[in-house]
Amino acid sequence: MRYFFNSFCLSLVLILNFIFTGSLTSQFFVKVTDASNPIVNEPLAGNYFGTSWVDVDNDELLDLYISRKDIFRNLGNGNFIKITNSIQAQGVVIGNSWSDYDNDGDIDLFVVSTNQLTSNSHLYRNDGNGTFTKIVTGEIADSVNNTGWGCVWGDINNDTYTDLLIVAASGFGGVNHQNRLFYNNGNGTFTRIDTTDVTDSIDAFTIPMFSDYDQDGDIDIFIGTGPANNIGSLDYLYRNYLKEQTVPYYFGRIDTGIIATDIVDGQNWNWIDIDNDGDLDGFLTNYSTNIRNRLYRCEGPHYYVRMTAADVGTIVSDAGAWLGNNWGDFDNDGDLDCFITNDAGASRYYSNNGLGFFTRIDTLAVVASGQTYGTTFGDYDSDGDLDLYMAGTNLTKGLFRNETNNNNKWVNIRCIGAGPTAGMTNKSALGTIIKMKAVIGGVPKWQTREINAQNSFNSMNMLNVHFGLHNASVIDSMIVKWGGGLTQVFTNVTPNKFYRLNEGQGLSEIVIGISQVGTQLPNIYKLEQNYPNPFNPVTKIRFSIPKSSNVMLSVYDVTGRLVSELVNNELAAGEYETDFNASNITSGVYFYTLRAGSFTGTKKLVVIK
Repeated sequence: MRYFFNSFCLSLVLILNFIFTGSLTSQFFVKVTDASNPIVNEPLAGNYFGTSWVDVDNDELLDLYISRKDIFRNLGNGNFIKITNSIQAQGVVIGNSWSDYDNDGDIDLFVVSTNQLTSNSHLYRNDGNGTFTKIVTGEIADSVNNTGWGCVWGDINNDTYTDLLIVAASGFGGVNHQNRLFYNNGNGTFTRIDTTDVTDSIDAFTIPMFSDYDQDGDIDIFIGTGPANNIGSLDYLYRNYLKEQTVPYYFGRIDTGIIATDIVDGQNWNWIDIDNDGDLDGFLTNYSTNIRNRLYRCEGPHYYVRMTAADVGTIVSDAGAWLGNNWGDFDNDGDLDCFITNDAGASRYYSNNGLGFFTRIDTLAVVASGQTYGTTFGDYDSDGDLDLYMAGTNLTKGLFRNETNNNNKWVNIRCIGAGPTAGMTNKSALGTIIKMKAVIGGVPKWQTREINAQNSFNSMNMLNVHFGLHNASVIDSMIVKWGGGLTQVFTNVTPNKFYRLNEGQGLSEIVIGISQVGTQLPNIYKLEQNYPNPFNPVTKIRFSIPKSSNVMLSVYDVTGRLVSELVNNELAAGEYETDFNASNITSGVYFYTLRAGSFTGTKKLVVIK
């Protein structure tokens, strides 16, 4: 009997170990090395700079911005083109943050630098045509006195216009002033606010973050303040009293509780729900090797407990000069995983077991040995999982495509605020919180996400909200608590889709890589000639369908071999346009075919290189 029991226990352990190990090793990233990809070939220089996935042209494809560099426009099918000098005269900038500050429908950029001599801290307005205009008037343009380490956009008073916080790392690169808080006047100008607790101190401020950590309807401030001296200090955390109106410009410093009194060497705060219990837990990377990372689990309103390695794994005990932390469900299993960069050693990846315990995986391609700085995640190839770009040295930097193949389901939602209307939200939907319930593994599970504009080291992730759903057949409930206060509820949402949600309206499915043009409904099926033709490397293809149809648009070579499948979706009636990028094929004659309903049409296109 004892032999049978011991054998049974050993077999059970082996089975569980196989299942658990299999779930970990199924998480797989591939470093993109294609020499024709301009992101791959872009050399990087310097240190401590960030990067962001953003959709600068509203084509539903994520473009990449790298501090000090240019924008790399996403052409679809994994192809990018470098938009040279799209952002003029950046200089040696460090931090970046993106928001549609003027609510005109396209996303704008602020970059910050520690260098007073070269005056590189600037606001760039997106002109909507692939170019940006540097703002050179007003207090926001005073780049000499707006130096700092990090920056972040957020709507501090819920008036639908996003405000800007610059944190000043005193003593670094000539910075010797307090933080800067700029109130957005709503007319394209800003007023600098100096009468608040946020701007009354000088310290080694590093990365700022806006987050409604207590989910009371206004965004709070968390500033890493790492002196990098192996001694540590207190970070600067501020609760927003907008609802109470009890302090000037809303913010009062948090001075009680473990998150405020813990001695740390803070770099990058994030507020995330690690255990899917509905409240937001705090994570902080620390720079000094003898001050380890912190994970504070929320166990009640404004009550947090510091987690140990026994509670959550080595994510809080591994030594390193840690910089940024990124949180995303990289394996789409229904919980948040974590990626952390390191200034003096290997970066780290931690997989969540679903209960808030993390296992370190050192075999992934994203785990680079050497200095790594800001990282950004986003689904750049629109396949339903989260990819990473990592800023670092020329040896450690890279674009990492997520090729996890576990058939787990997902959903991706782009939220768009209504803009300057009373009680509504800024166009970038910053401050919006989404909760989603689905039955995963037979158990109903809620997940929570928040949209914010600085959630990595001097970097931000895509603004689209991504949830992994594992084996859920449907999303039972989705609650959207907009930053302006409106709450919307949706039920029976279909997974494995991209959605657009305009504040106050319904969900609409997005077909990636294709845009609807015109406002009149066509009365016939039609495939038009591509333009330009001949072309190199990109051409546009336009077609019309008079009623909802399953549409397939494909490109073939002269032998009939499939070269590219551009569209394979159910589309509503309308006129559509999509791009075909021929960067990866040779010169010659090709054919593209549209199949929709009973209609089939074919036309010739010519690639010249």
